Parts: sequence; structure tokens; C-alpha cells
Amino acid sequence: MVNWGKYLLLGVLGVSIVVVSLLVVWHGSPGYVVKAQQYNITPYNTLYVFTIRSPPLTGMSLYNPNIFHGGIAWYGVVQSHVAAANYTTGEEIPILAENWTLQVLPNGSLAIFITLRHSGMSNGQPVTCWDVLTSNIANGLIHNMWGNVSIIDNYTCVVRMAQGYYLPPTSPAAEAYDIFWALNWGGVALVWPYVTWKSLVDAALANYSWLWLFNFGNATQQAEARNMLSSLINELFTATIPPNSPTTGPFYVCDITPEYILLCKNPYWYDAKDIKVDYIVEWQYSSMTQVYAALASGKISIWNTGPGSLSPSIVTTILSNPNMKMFVIPWWGGDALYFNFLNPWLAMPQVRQAIYYAVNWTQLAQAAYGPEFILPSPMPQVGIMNDKYPSLVQEVASYWASQGSPLINYTYNASLAAQLLESVGFTKKGGVWYTPNGSQFTLTIYISSGAAPPQLALVNAIANALTSFGITTTVVTYPSAEFRTVVQEGKYDLILLYYDGAPEPGLPSFFPEGPIPAAYFQGYPLNATHWNMVITLPNGTQISPLQACYKYLLSPASTFRCYAISMWAWNHYVPFIQIDRNTQVFFLNTQYINWPLNDTSIWTQLPIIQTEAWTELLKHISFKVPTTTATTTTTSPVATTVSTTTTVTSTTTVVTSTTVVSGTTTTYTTTSTVPVTSTVTVTATAPPTTVTVTKPVISTTLVIAIVVIVVVIVAAVVAVIALRRR
Repeated sequence: MVNWGKYLLLGVLGVSIVVVSLLVVWHGSPGYVVKAQQYNITPYNTLYVFTIRSPPLTGMSLYNPNIFHGGIAWYGVVQSHVAAANYTTGEEIPILAENWTLQVLPNGSLAIFITLRHSGMSNGQPVTCWDVLTSNIANGLIHNMWGNVSIIDNYTCVVRMAQGYYLPPTSPAAEAYDIFWALNWGGVALVWPYVTWKSLVDAALANYSWLWLFNFGNATQQAEARNMLSSLINELFTATIPPNSPTTGPFYVCDITPEYILLCKNPYWYDAKDIKVDYIVEWQYSSMTQVYAALASGKISIWNTGPGSLSPSIVTTILSNPNMKMFVIPWWGGDALYFNFLNPWLAMPQVRQAIYYAVNWTQLAQAAYGPEFILPSPMPQVGIMNDKYPSLVQEVASYWASQGSPLINYTYNASLAAQLLESVGFTKKGGVWYTPNGSQFTLTIYISSGAAPPQLALVNAIANALTSFGITTTVVTYPSAEFRTVVQEGKYDLILLYYDGAPEPGLPSFFPEGPIPAAYFQGYPLNATHWNMVITLPNGTQISPLQACYKYLLSPASTFRCYAISMWAWNHYVPFIQIDRNTQVFFLNTQYINWPLNDTSIWTQLPIIQTEAWTELLKHISFKVPTTTATTTTTSPVATTVSTTTTVTSTTTVVTSTTVVSGTTTTYTTTSTVPVTSTVTVTATAPPTTVTVTKPVISTTLVIAIVVIVVVIVAAVVAVIALRRR
């Protein structure tokens, strides 16, 4: 089943506005946070982050919390999961659920009995099984339902999964896999509270048979059900809901100004006491140029990104701030070259294997990205991230070795590449390869105009390497908007896309999502390989991975058969080349925050939208002890002015536009250093005494402003009196 899912009222008038804005000038905290004093926002209790949003939201009245309509979807922060994946241990961990038990029923379905914690939403209302039911229905409307939800009481509910949609309990890692889909909907948090979506839930329950067919019926039934549910689907995606609608996570949107979105800690969340952060300021920037400037000035506390968005000049600029630290972790997926099987020579597996051997892919990738930002592709190439599922890879490798067809490690070997080409009739003359029919063997590589600069450099380096090997290769850049047409026409020989691991606990997912590897072999989101997916196994049997994986969850044997055949096909038929492996690059500002740098379980999961790693980070960071500068002055019985200068650093965490269904949310964090000059006037009345001033202190600006207001008020009073005397 395709997972579509995976993918958040300010008005003060008159004199009060003037007073509030003046108070902002007084506080002068990093980035000049509006209402900082009102909320007690300081660098020692706040993360400062950013979002790319143009034009910016200017007030709460304009905010629609519907995540499909501009609302913030920041899992582990604004929304919590019922349960979440821990990719370090391969287990599902309880979040809003306190515990669960699994039981196979006599009719073959799996029942998961859930007990919820006593957690509260941002308005103090409890999170109950009605909210679980609501999210299950919403997931059903985006074709991501995995079973029925029944409510026993507010804190006890049951999810029932039909046979064929769950991994039998006798299978390895069955519980993690089943919980991931049943309670986590493949990575979707508890986004739709019942109190907000009651009318939609009532309408969906009245049409539940259609909702069931939409998710579990055959193709004809699904199409008819989608038509019947179209109004509800449209409502889910387009509904405008109140700005202060409750959310289930440890933070909620509490204020919006043209400069930032403010998240406040939810005191009703079940573990709020362990969250070390009180506020998250999310600056609203219009471009990454502003973000880079903020990073360079130290205004960003934490930013994680892929290597494609970096350049040597950007890295050098960011690290010029002595408080900014960088570290890199291995990530999922990477660049891939997909073969076009419409080319009769590339339809031959020996030719595809030869091209794999002919180039030192790791060397070229590291030259394009920088050696610290890219890693070698995991080998053997079997369609999953090998190091994340080592026991499964070893089991499959052992099986094929016993069958006399071991998995292949494609390492650079130009001599072997030449042997493979010669084995199918290719010849090399004058340093140039010719096909069996005597024509010169040439290739074109297509790349999108929207590709990152390192990818453009990489593709040109690959073309040069293949040309040096004797296969004249040219690069064609196509307009990114024409991707669909380019793939459908199939005029390329190779096309640069990507591969991914679609991280899941329990069983791995073939790219891009779901257990069936069709999309990965064919290229995503279209059939970039133009391959029919038929393979011939070592025993002579012809089969496709789709056939091998039909009803693969029915038993451990059928599950292993699916993975063994698919991984062998991936390895021996090489429909694409895994060029490299991605990394995630983190920049952390250490001026105000102690980061849990040694806890790799947090950092390796933080960029994954399906996890609660942000919750864990907010629990494990700590703020450094505030540094206060005291100035001691001996005064006489006259007004004495003491001037001090304070440097305050703000830390910012950013969430870009997010989609609940599918996709990855990139989160940025910002730390700023802002010099603030504070001046205070102290009047001593005798005898001479010692006055100690500790910052922050009230500024001259505020004093003058108050005087101005008083003058205006006095003038108004005088005017009124004058009018009365007429």
C-alpha cells in the first residue's frame, strides 16, 4: 500500500502598542525579540530558529494551523507521536502511549491494545483515544490507514490490522514494524485533535465503508471510494481552523509578529518538567541569504543540512564565529545514476556492471562535495542502507553465496570493466569503445537545472571519467520543470536522481517508500529506467520483485523470499548506480547552550520527521549559567549615571515548510550575538553609598519614552481642563 502520508490573536491598540514596543527596545535580546519582557524570553531559556516564509505571517489572526494549509508541522515539538521509531535500537518507543500489547485474533487480524498517558494539549484538554481515532481517519483520507481504531474508554483503545497488513509476531522485529504502521502511521504524529476536527470525523464515520474501501479495496473500489469521499478529502486539505486550535506536542504557537513565530512550552504535556527550553523563537526570513548572514553573525544556534546546500565559502564564513561548531554524521541515501533500458546496450546487465566498475565514484563525489561531507556508497548495493539492517543483509548474502551466486561489491576496477564489455562483443580501438555492430559507444547524462552545484560538478567529472575510459559521454542539463516530460520521452542514457533508505524500524523499506520495491527499480516518481523488472534467477526462474513480494507479510518465509530476491536483483541487475552516501551537517552555537554532542542517538535521528528526536534534544540540552557584569560605583548625593555594555546571544531553531505526508523537514537553529548598551540613572540621597548595577537594565530610550508619554498625557489633561474652562 502506498503511503501518502508522511508530511504548524494579536491586536493591541493605542498607547499600549507604544509601551509594548518600547519595552522591546529595553530588552534588546538576540534579534530584538518583540514582547521579550512580557514572556521573559532570554538567551538562557530560549532557542531561536527560522523559517523561510515570504511574505511573513504578520499576526495570529492570519495563522491557519491546518498543516496542509500553512500550519507548522514540527514533530516532537508542536506535535507528538503516539509512538515513535528509535533508529538506533530499531525499536518503537512509547510517547503519548504509555504501553501496548499485541494479540492475533481468531479471525487472523492483529489487535493492538493501547493505554494512553495522561497528557494534555496546549489548551489543557486531555489527549484521548478520540484524538487517536481522529488521526486514523485523517490518515485514511490521505490513503494511509493501516487498521480500524475502536475506543474502549478515553485512555484505552484498540487498533485492528487485517491479515496481510502486519508482520506476524513470530517474525524478527515484528512488534517494531507493526507499531510503526499502526500507531505511527508510518511516521505521522498525532496531528488532528478531535475537538478541532469533530465535524469531519462525524462525516467520515457516516461514510466509513467508503473510507475502508479507499484504503483496503481493489483498484476499482478505491477509485469509486475516492470519488465518494472527495468533499471530505478536500475539507481536510483546505479547512481553515482557529489560530489557537490545540496541539499535542510539548510546544504550541502562542504569538506571531512580522519578525517571528513564538512557540511556548505546553505545561500540560506529560513530560513538560523535563523540557529544558521555555520558548522557541522562529524568525521569519525571506531567503537563505538572510539565514547565511545570521549564521555568520552567530545568530543561529543549530542548523542541520545536507552537503548539497554548502559551499567552501559558506562553511568558512560560518566557522569564523568561534562559538559555532560543526560535525558531520552519516545519513540515508545519496546520488544515483539511473540507466535507461530503452538503450539496447544499457539493457545488457554486463554493460551496466562494466560502467559501475569503470569509474572511481567515491573519489569523484568527495572531490565535488568535499571529502568531509560525503561518504562511500554502502556495499554491496542491495537497495537498503546496509549498516542499518546488518543482520538481514548478512542473512541474504549467506543465502546467495550458498546458491553459488554471491552478492557483488562494485569497487573501482577498470580491467574488469573492460573484460565485461568484451564478453558481450564490445571492442576498444584507439582508446575508444565500439558496440558489437561497429558503432561508437557514446552516452548522455541528463541532470536537472535545479541540481545543487556539487551535483553539477559531479556529473561533469563522471562524464570526463567515462570519456577517459573510452566511452565518450556528454552532459545535458534539462529544465527542472520538464522532468516528467524528459523521463516519459526517455532520450537520455543515464539520468542523475537519488536513492534513499526510507528509514523504518523492523523491516527496511525499499526506495522510496513501502515494502514493495517497484518504485526504486523503476525510478521515482516515474519509471526512469523504463525497465519491465523481469529478472532471471540463478536457477533459471523468471520472476519480478513485485511477484516475489506479493503478500510477503503472511509468514517469515514469505518475508525472507521477498527481500532475498529483491536484493539479489538490485545487486546483479544494477538498474542504477549508488554513487555516494549522504551526510547531515550540523552547526551548533555553544555560547549559551551545552549540547549533548556525545549522544549520537539524538543526532542521527534529528533530521528524520518520523522521530521524536527533537523532544529528546530539548530534554538533554542545558543552558550555561548567565554571566552578569556588576559595576560598583561610589556615589555622592547627586544623580549618577552608570553605562554598561552587554553582549547577549540568541539561539534559534528553525523549521522550514513541512508536509505531514512524506518528505523530510529541514530544521534550522539560529544563535545571535547582539551588543546592547544599557544606561541607568541612580539617585542617592545621603550619605554616600555603594550602588551595584547588574544587567540587563532599563535603557535611556525607555526613560525618554516614558517621559514623552507622561508629557502627552499631561498635555491632554491640560487641554481638557482648558476646554472645560471655556
